[in-house]
Amino acid sequence: MQEFTVTFDLNGGELISGDAVQYVEAGEAAVAPEVEKERHTLSWDKAFTNITEDLTVTAQWEKRELSSTEVADIVQASTVTVACEYHNGNTGSGSGFFIDDGGTIVTCYHVIEYATDITVEMIGGGKYTVEKIVAFDELMDLAVLKINLSETPGLVLSTDVVKAGQAIYANGSALGTLVGTFTSGTVSNANRVVNGVKCIQIDAAISEGNSGGPLVNSYAEVIGVAAMSFLDGENLNLAIHIEQLEDIEEKNYSLTSYQEWIMREADRSYSLYTDQNTFYYSTINTYTAVTGRSCDRSVDFKDKAHAGYVYNSAYYIYKLVEHESEKYVSYLKDKGFVYADRKEYSDGVSYYYTNSRTSVQVDMFHSTDNEVWIWARYY
Repeated sequence: MQEFTVTFDLNGGELISGDAVQYVEAGEAAVAPEVEKERHTLSWDKAFTNITEDLTVTAQWEKRELSSTEVADIVQASTVTVACEYHNGNTGSGSGFFIDDGGTIVTCYHVIEYATDITVEMIGGGKYTVEKIVAFDELMDLAVLKINLSETPGLVLSTDVVKAGQAIYANGSALGTLVGTFTSGTVSNANRVVNGVKCIQIDAAISEGNSGGPLVNSYAEVIGVAAMSFLDGENLNLAIHIEQLEDIEEKNYSLTSYQEWIMREADRSYSLYTDQNTFYYSTINTYTAVTGRSCDRSVDFKDKAHAGYVYNSAYYIYKLVEHESEKYVSYLKDKGFVYADRKEYSDGVSYYYTNSRTSVQVDMFHSTDNEVWIWARYY
């Protein structure tokens, strides 16, 4: 009796039992081995019941949609709390998630911006110091961190097209303290562009502390990184599309190197000052950089005026053009500032904007002489 070889190509699956290579007599059937691939269903690309020649049968895998509890189990095991100490002495936290088995974590850049110390805590309680900031991009608001830990439960990054109406899930440390907060919802808009960054608008509940946490589809694959909410709406939340991760620049900075970068290279403007008249570089752009309006003069603490923009001055003065002023206010809000107060004086009105995370306050004074005076300080 003639015998033929039947080869079962597992196509990335794992052999549980049976034989991947079988020798079958003519006219007989091969016996499918037991094969598994996590979160996939199996079919074979051709029949193998009446063997008349050597044959290769290839496994066809289709992703299996998971229940919400299955998604939660997977995502919560991979999500971490990112805790930071900042240069001004403040502390804060956000969320992040593993993307491989070697301790690599994705989070939002604004979570770690200005950080002098960064630690991550896993849901089981393990706490690890970040050894390296692998990559980051301030505009895209993404950062990649590295801790010294192996066998971490990395999430799969989705390559599927995101569609409005599809089911999604978010996970993170809501308010910085409610670790493992898992919420569900749908994609409200799959292609929302904010400040040139491709985002996904969602109605799944997120809050402060969720920033940097994973947004996943029903296969527990990451489609976005939770980033922000519209305060004037209800359940109007945004996640940065995960495909933006490919575009951020590799840095491989230690924390010390990162702090040096902040001081040397960031888009800085006013040298922020303390009440002791100590100056620091800031990553807030100048009015000129945002609006194109040249600085008319700078004024130091001794009320001495200097022509144009001069570092380490207390005030920077520009011609007031309303749409330019509004553009700068919009920029400040994009950087995390909120309107705090308005005060009237005999010679004009001050508008105050504060960033509670960095403890920076910007005062925009609109004078009766049709000028805008700007100063920034730590408060």
